[in-house]
Amino acid sequence: MKNLILPLLAAITLSSPLRTVAAALDELPGGELVTASLPAVPVPQRARQLICVDPGHPNTFNAATTMVNGTNENRINWQVGLRLERILKEQGYDVLLTRNAELHYVENKDRARLCNNGAALAVHLHCESTPGTGFALYYPDRPGVYDYKNDPENGTRGPASGVITGSRPLADALAAGMTEGLAGALRPQGVRGDSRTAVGSRQGALTYSIFSEIPTVTIEMAVLTNKQDAAFIKSEGGQERMAGAIAAGIRLYRAP
Repeated sequence: MKNLILPLLAAITLSSPLRTVAAALDELPGGELVTASLPAVPVPQRARQLICVDPGHPNTFNAATTMVNGTNENRINWQVGLRLERILKEQGYDVLLTRNAELHYVENKDRARLCNNGAALAVHLHCESTPGTGFALYYPDRPGVYDYKNDPENGTRGPASGVITGSRPLADALAAGMTEGLAGALRPQGVRGDSRTAVGSRQGALTYSIFSEIPTVTIEMAVLTNKQDAAFIKSEGGQERMAGAIAAGIRLYRAP
C-alpha cells in the first residue's frame, strides 16, 4: 500500500485544485478524502453597544400628524430619528429603531418592550406644542401604574428601582451633550421627572417608562408652536445638529 501512495501523491502538484486531489485519493484502495477545517472566525474583542432610538408617535393615543408651523411632530421625530441612527452607527454603536416608517403605528408599551430586547438604553424623541421654547428631558423619577382605556395590562407597575437609578445619569449626560451641541440655537429647559408630564402626573410615570427594563429618557427636542424652534428643527441643518447633540450625550453616558 505504501508503494502505491507515494507515486500517486508525487504526481499531484501544489497548484492542483482540490477536486483533482480528491479524485486521485478516491482511486486508492479504501481511500477516504480528509479535508482541513476552515479557519475560525475571529471573535470581536467587545460587542457593539445597542442603542434603542424611539421616534415618538404615531399610536392610538396620538398620531401627532397635525401641522404646526409648516411641519408636524411625527415627521420631525422620524427624521431626527433616522439621522441619529446614522450618526450612532458611524460612531460605532448598533441601533434599534422602534418603527420602520414615518406612519408606522406602535403602542408605547410595545416600544419599551422592543427596546428591552438587548439595548443598553432608550431615547424617546418628541416635540412640544405648548408655550415656551427650547428642549427638555424627562426620566422616570418614581414607579407608576399603567392605566389606559380598557387595556388588559392595566395595573402593570414599573419601572424597577434600577431603571430609575440609571435613567437620571442618562438624562444628565444627554442634557450636557445637547446643551453644548445646540448652544445658540435652542435653550435648555432642564432635566425633569416623568411626574412633571401630563401622563406621568396621572400614572406616576410615562407608559414606556413603566414597561422599561433599561435606562430610558424622553427628549422634548423643541417647541413646534414656537416659530423659531420650528424653523430650526424642520431644517436639515437643525435636524442634523439635534441628532449630533443627542449622540454626544449618549456617548458621554455609554461609550461605544
